[in-house]
Amino acid sequence: MQRVFVWLIFLSGLLTVQAAEEADTLAVRKKKPQFVTLNGAVGMVFATNDFVSGENKIPYYTSCAFKYGVSAEGDTWQDIVYGMPYYGVGMYSANVLRKKDLGLPFSVYLFQGTTFKRFSPHLALNYEWNLGMSFNWKPYDPFDNPENIALGSSTNVHVALNAYLNWTLSRYVDVHLGAGFTHFSNGASKLPNKGLNMVAPFVEVSYNFNREPLNPAMQSKIRIPRVEPHIDYDILFIATSRQKKFNEEGTNLASPYVDKNFKVFSLSYATLFVRSYKYKWGPSLELVYDESSGAKAWREQNPADGQMYERIKLGHAGRRFSAGLSAKGEMVLPRLSLFAQIGYNLLHGNKDDYRLYQIVGAKVYVTDNIFGAFGIRAARFGKAQYLYWSIGYTLNGRPFHKKEKYIRRLLPD
Repeated sequence: MQRVFVWLIFLSGLLTVQAAEEADTLAVRKKKPQFVTLNGAVGMVFATNDFVSGENKIPYYTSCAFKYGVSAEGDTWQDIVYGMPYYGVGMYSANVLRKKDLGLPFSVYLFQGTTFKRFSPHLALNYEWNLGMSFNWKPYDPFDNPENIALGSSTNVHVALNAYLNWTLSRYVDVHLGAGFTHFSNGASKLPNKGLNMVAPFVEVSYNFNREPLNPAMQSKIRIPRVEPHIDYDILFIATSRQKKFNEEGTNLASPYVDKNFKVFSLSYATLFVRSYKYKWGPSLELVYDESSGAKAWREQNPADGQMYERIKLGHAGRRFSAGLSAKGEMVLPRLSLFAQIGYNLLHGNKDDYRLYQIVGAKVYVTDNIFGAFGIRAARFGKAQYLYWSIGYTLNGRPFHKKEKYIRRLLPD
């Protein structure tokens, strides 16, 4: 999980540098709009595993968050097209009423949001995503906390998606009423990892600095360039790891969760059709090498010292490869894309996983073509296979009308 934390520091630094650059270019005119927000929520934990269901069901949980962010000004075509986007850093704390076996977690996360639909100058429907790290969980321990199959590590990824009504009371104050979905897990980097899924209605109060009222007359004069329909080609290489749950029968294992991380490598190639500034979609091919496929574990006595040791034997090399075809969709924001995929393994090496898989994640562009990517690959829409942080490259295709002219030049008369 240290690698995940380093990547979050990198992404936070990237957003900070971008904000500083924007502030420098605008220093002569005016200060960038900024805001602070206080969030309070009371919600429920979904009963998705035995640790939080039945008699162990958590009746409710409470949370609070503090956020600092920077807003768009509405004086560029990008601000208008992307719905006045905003971004920043938040701090989150939750009480899940299980301090003894879950702890009192807190999170640090990045967020970005935008307007989905504006109903009037004072009322809009917004959405926002959060991505960060959560700390201070009490994880599974075979002796001290054996029932906690939800979280196998004290540090976990914090992912959230919120939707809310933004009511502008004055130049300085906004009130938000909405609901959010939050997920905590480590992406199977340490088992057990059933994860926690939570949903809660919330109330936010936001105080704005340097915000000027929107000027519809000025915005109507801003020219939005026409989208040139084309195809983008994404190439992504992944190097990560995962753990595996083993069968205890006849193995002498004390627990099905053996502390062994197996290497995972993946190469994906996506063809994405671009016909708007906000959305991309298309097919994607994923090639995966998974070292955990077919691996066996057992516990046996070493004749040399008489001690019991865990032994692991990797499966046949040919069973470690998979190839899947997926449908991929992206929602684009400035310098960032949120993506989701659903796919099916045509070549299915790892029989412990399901052929049908899902991937969700985010891309942050470092340059016009190079991006950093975070994603979670799962099966059955909830069972994590692995989590990854990686680097990819986007090849921007020729606009359709130029491609047609190019093809006509190649064809004989």
